[in-house]
Amino acid sequence: MLGAKPPRRHKNIHVALLATTMLACTAPVAGHAQDLAAVSEYQLSIPAQPLGSALNAFARETGLRFAYPAELVIGKSSPGLSGNYSRSGALSRLLSGTGLQFQISGTTVTLRGAGQVNAAEGGNEDLQLGTIILPPGTDRTIVSGSGYQGTPDWVYNTPESVSVLSKDAIKDSQPRDSGDLFTGMAGVATAGATQNPGISVNIRGLQDQNRVTSTIDGARQNFQLGGHGYTSNVYVDPSLLRMVEVEKSGTTGVGAGGSHGGVVNYRTVEADDILEPGKTYGGEVNLSSGTNEYKFNGTAAFAAQVTDTVDVLAALSHKSLGAYDIGQNGAVPAGVSDIYDEANGEAVFTGSDTWSGLLKAGWDIAPDQRLTFGFVGYDAEFTTSTVNADYKNTNHVRNLTGTLTYDWTPADPLVDLHARLWFNRTENEQYREARSGYGAFDVGYAIDSLGVSVENTSRFSLPSGEVALHYGLEAFKDTTATAVVNYDEDDAGNDSWYTGPNPNGERTLFSGFLRATYEQSNVFEAWLGGRYDYYDLSGQTSYYGCLELDPRGRCARSDRVTLSTDVGSNGGAFTPEIGAAWTIRNGFQLFGQYSGGYRPPSMAEALLGGAHIGNILRYAPNPNLRAETSQNWEIGANFSYDNIFRDEDAFRLKATVFDRRVDDFIALGLVSGTPDYDNALEFGGFQYVNLDGPTTLRGLELEGNYDAGSFYFGASFTHTKGDYPSTYNSDPWGNGNPSFHQVYYIFVAPEYKISLDAGLRLVDDRLKLGTRVTHIIPAEQQGLNAMAYKPETYTTMDLYGTYNLRENATLRFAINNVTDVAYVDPLNSADFLGPGRTATISLNMRF
Repeated sequence: MLGAKPPRRHKNIHVALLATTMLACTAPVAGHAQDLAAVSEYQLSIPAQPLGSALNAFARETGLRFAYPAELVIGKSSPGLSGNYSRSGALSRLLSGTGLQFQISGTTVTLRGAGQVNAAEGGNEDLQLGTIILPPGTDRTIVSGSGYQGTPDWVYNTPESVSVLSKDAIKDSQPRDSGDLFTGMAGVATAGATQNPGISVNIRGLQDQNRVTSTIDGARQNFQLGGHGYTSNVYVDPSLLRMVEVEKSGTTGVGAGGSHGGVVNYRTVEADDILEPGKTYGGEVNLSSGTNEYKFNGTAAFAAQVTDTVDVLAALSHKSLGAYDIGQNGAVPAGVSDIYDEANGEAVFTGSDTWSGLLKAGWDIAPDQRLTFGFVGYDAEFTTSTVNADYKNTNHVRNLTGTLTYDWTPADPLVDLHARLWFNRTENEQYREARSGYGAFDVGYAIDSLGVSVENTSRFSLPSGEVALHYGLEAFKDTTATAVVNYDEDDAGNDSWYTGPNPNGERTLFSGFLRATYEQSNVFEAWLGGRYDYYDLSGQTSYYGCLELDPRGRCARSDRVTLSTDVGSNGGAFTPEIGAAWTIRNGFQLFGQYSGGYRPPSMAEALLGGAHIGNILRYAPNPNLRAETSQNWEIGANFSYDNIFRDEDAFRLKATVFDRRVDDFIALGLVSGTPDYDNALEFGGFQYVNLDGPTTLRGLELEGNYDAGSFYFGASFTHTKGDYPSTYNSDPWGNGNPSFHQVYYIFVAPEYKISLDAGLRLVDDRLKLGTRVTHIIPAEQQGLNAMAYKPETYTTMDLYGTYNLRENATLRFAINNVTDVAYVDPLNSADFLGPGRTATISLNMRF
């Protein structure tokens, strides 16, 4: 929804700015605002902060709206409040020490300085009132609300497919790893080996190779590691998160450049999450432990308001996990059960040891300008191997992310500026033990990413409505490096086993976007926009060749080696976006949109080379790969109702039907022939190829919740149907065997995913008891390697609860997989089953 900001203040014109925060979109909503205003007492918790922000928070909680000259609040701070207050009592507390007075008239609060005439009563003919309108639930900084698993209300006022995992849901779920975060989210699945804490998020059937953008505080996480399964690896500690926001539809905002599967935003905790109202310093400690090798998970965070304009935050987290036992109920895949029987049910090498840290510093340069520095560090050690412990690799992963963010939000309606400079380095130092036929290796995989983004929103009024122009630029550069050390001199020429699937190279992407949105009376909204992406990719790759051909064109076996060459590609495309939303009546909104998508080849795809370890298979680069393009349609509805059956109950629902068509889908396929490189030899192996014809992904998503205060019930439902072509050009050089043809593997999202979440609040809301049920019906996987991915339908149940021991101490407990089901995550190898019954307990303390 749009807001019309006040006109610019000119030098010779006395223009007072009226800042009005409304919790009502349309006239019918005003009745609800009056109901809220009629409440005699409110339970409020508003931290100490700049006065304008505190008043906005109060308006969101109470449904009241404010009118005041903007200069009244500039440079002023509010001490905040916490507890039960009447309207007048709360305002007196929030305005304490500011010298301001207030007057309540119906649902409007007018502020003025001491001795100033109330603007609402007249008396100042030079006072011209502009208006800022913030409709209910449109503040995307809010991290929790009345929606499914605590989803904030703005999600159900956003005419797009967005899902949010709230801070409370993260704490209640007691996740073993970051993949557990998305269990109940509609339209989202995760691929993640149980031995590796990194995850790849699948949104509506698309994943890997930067199809889905993942960011930590706005910094992209582009690390890829080629292997038998998924390639994307995002390493993030759930203990440091305040929320996870997933944008599932095409978007013209920052973060979507070069991808068309969606954007996953991991947002870390902030100083305001730690500081208690009225306090200048504070801390939080969380200690967890449990059964089934959930050994320890602890987090300590400290924040301080150093001065009126500077705040800092530091946090440290440590998690230690062992090799868990799988569930004992249900069918273990054929051929795997004997291995688990011999290991007494233990899933080999599924433990890890992880340290994470967070540093943030914020500086309010001026009342309308803020500069924020952030750093997130992640360090994990874990072991990977086959299910029977053959081919053991020890891994040491570091993920370092830095951000510098500048926000400028003056009263000028033409300026709402946000800029970010970011850096990420993800590296995996891997030691591979000696095996039959070759010796040990040290391999270092790394990516360095540097990026910048600038976006602004300009608002202005027309006689018939409000217009907002959202526009910006983003750019980033990825640099990959794979270093190899062999411990057996006979392996001196085998570096390409590792540098081939994980090539050294650079990829740069530039993206610009513009979206114009027109809104009429908070009832009708329409938008039109587009994005242009341009990429440039270059690097070194390798191929199967000959040191020297004899005069007859033959190659002696001793001269058959892997040769190197430089490969590059570039290109660009414009993708449009158009949509509309109509609020039919209070709480009921229909929306629909179309967006194009563009996803250039990744370095791993275009530069693939070398050979499989042991020279089992060979790989060939493909500099002629075409970028994936997509056409994305969605139609949806938002439902948001309060006080339906009883006072202060709430119902929230988002429903979306989507249809996505991807052309030139890129997959790994068998090809044959002789490449057109110098001294190349006849080749038979794998190359990334463009599939013929369209890939179609269609589905239905629902997320809803009813919260009556003393109890709640929520659910999510996902149905995804994917159709992938099986044909492609398997003779890329025109001299091979076209019948040598087979796609290696395509991850297919679960056909059905149903999640239920219900609970009770007892003992004056001090005790919460809840249960989650998840039912998965996997889809049939596709490709040559699909035989290793044959998950079965399964249902798991979790129990969880919280008990507030006192104001600043909370006990959390959970039993995950209560029925001890033996299951395989739908996008994981059938060899590795999920954890069996696991009980955890957590103590959270604040000071």
